[in-house]
Amino acid sequence: MKTSLLFFIFFLPAFSFSQSSTSTFLTWMKGDNTINQVGTYGTQGAAATGNKPGARDFSATWKDNAGNLWLFGGYGYDDNSLGYLNDLWKYNPSTNQWSWIKGDHTIGQTAVYGTQGVANASNKPGSIYASISWTDNNGNLWLFGGFGNTDNDFGLLNDLWKYNPATNQWTWIKGDKSVDEPGVYGSQGNANNNNKPGARYGSRTWTDATGNVWLFGGYGLDKNGDAGMLNDLWKYNTSFNQWTWINGDDVIDKPGVFGVQGVAAVTNKPGGRYVSVSWKDNSGNFWLFGGSGFNESTQGSLNDLWKYNPSTNQWTWVKGDKIINGAGAYGTQGSADANNKPGARYVSVSWTDLTGNLWLFGGYGYASVNEGYLNDLWKYNPSTNQWSWIKGDNNIDQTAVYGVQGMPSLTNKSGSRTSCVSWTGSNGDLWLFGGYGFDTNDAGILNDLWKISSMTSPLPLQLISFSGVLNNDIAQLLWQTDQELNVSHFTIERSFDGIHFTATGNVNATGNLYKTDYHFNDDIHSRAEQKVFYRLRITDKDGHYTYSKIVWFDRSSAPMALHIFPNPASSVINASFDQIRTGPVTIHITDMKGIRVLNQTENVGTGRASINIDVSRLSAGNYVFSLTGATGTIQQKLVIAQ
Repeated sequence: MKTSLLFFIFFLPAFSFSQSSTSTFLTWMKGDNTINQVGTYGTQGAAATGNKPGARDFSATWKDNAGNLWLFGGYGYDDNSLGYLNDLWKYNPSTNQWSWIKGDHTIGQTAVYGTQGVANASNKPGSIYASISWTDNNGNLWLFGGFGNTDNDFGLLNDLWKYNPATNQWTWIKGDKSVDEPGVYGSQGNANNNNKPGARYGSRTWTDATGNVWLFGGYGLDKNGDAGMLNDLWKYNTSFNQWTWINGDDVIDKPGVFGVQGVAAVTNKPGGRYVSVSWKDNSGNFWLFGGSGFNESTQGSLNDLWKYNPSTNQWTWVKGDKIINGAGAYGTQGSADANNKPGARYVSVSWTDLTGNLWLFGGYGYASVNEGYLNDLWKYNPSTNQWSWIKGDNNIDQTAVYGVQGMPSLTNKSGSRTSCVSWTGSNGDLWLFGGYGFDTNDAGILNDLWKISSMTSPLPLQLISFSGVLNNDIAQLLWQTDQELNVSHFTIERSFDGIHFTATGNVNATGNLYKTDYHFNDDIHSRAEQKVFYRLRITDKDGHYTYSKIVWFDRSSAPMALHIFPNPASSVINASFDQIRTGPVTIHITDMKGIRVLNQTENVGTGRASINIDVSRLSAGNYVFSLTGATGTIQQKLVIAQ
């Protein structure tokens, strides 16, 4: 194996033993860092490292009692094409693996309803976009409405489904098999077997302590069959299989009644809206933020924050603006302030953390001034009624910084995006998947999976640097410290996937209060993996420890130095590159929708290689040119001119 002489030097911020600092790290955990990728389904029911859902937005999601993420449908890519989906996936955070559990791996599927109320292995929802979902107290997954397929038609839906993970079966529970059905409201506050919300998508939902499900708004049909923005609030009792219209209006496009900020009132109500975000706090109150809809009189993007108390059946306008299209007030990143506020936006995502704070990410709307795609991360503390801008940018249309997959970093950031899905992990980490937005360069549909973690780092010294050299398969690790106080030892931890680390050696601390240099050599001749990762675990004499940043080495040769000429091109291009050994090279050209328009494989020898590719049949536009050879895959933008 040919090895490279590679240097990785990181200058870390100095941390004092007597003080701690809490920072928010983003980790790109899974999926692709390029847009419009197809899925890899693997064997149904079997987890595998290579499995991944295709890029998609407006999916439905759940978290089960074991902390796994479940993902259903949306609009995006199967293993070949772009369209509406009905595939059901499970992600296990502990193994970092996806499993395709149920549904189809082709787009545009119709539903199989079966008998209402009866589970069957053949039952399945059709391909659906922008439905809503929740998990009941027994661990069943529920799905309502959206825009998609019935068994013979396509449109707005109000069918209600239950999925039992233990039996791997769907049950059609309630609602219609036909599209675009109006609501049946009945008498406000009274449950009835005939009651039903009208067909809709982009609603919000939450569950209460007794297992009832609450549904708010969306875009859909009112009691008259008219389509528009809704502000109706419903409760569904899973035990009695009955809907109750609780609050709000039974007709579309109603303006809000804000009342006095901070004061609950029977007459208060949010205006009709859809694709807003919502939370449930530790007291069982429902919180609603923004969306596209109505303020007191006008339709637009919103940033008003509301709280609903189920015990009093009253809304409170808590924070934010009564105007539409309001700009954000970011303040100082990481600092709460009464004047801070996210700008008006819709199609964002939200979480609740373990301490009851409400979190908001991205969407389409207003940053400081301009309107566009957002990647700002906010935290709202209900007890102080203050927002904090935590992470991301205060500007629109930002590209991502992925870093190394599996490695947290303060510099990593998600690109600006909308219509992704989110959930809170069992340990309080926030998770984010897919949506429509930016990779490192372009905008499109995404399938990247991110973990957002807040870490308190009480380093017991100043770690000035941690670096390394890989020479003849010997990793020579070097680090320098200063002001060592109460430090016991350094544990060198090694990984070959950047996620799972094991100890490979220890070095005792000297305890010096001045700059001290350390080194450690690790022989990896016997290992076949191409990449190797190292970090330091720094342990003090009281047994507390923290980690350094990570250094890593690539044991293969340098990149293939791909050069395409001419570019822009119209007929024939020449691709030249370096090849470390004789063998096949595969070329793919993909359009901006993620569809492969050209495949070509050639056998080439060692050294500088050259291949001619006929592109005369391609339409004018932008493409991605991918070349896969002995040292991996390299990509470049290709422009086809008229």
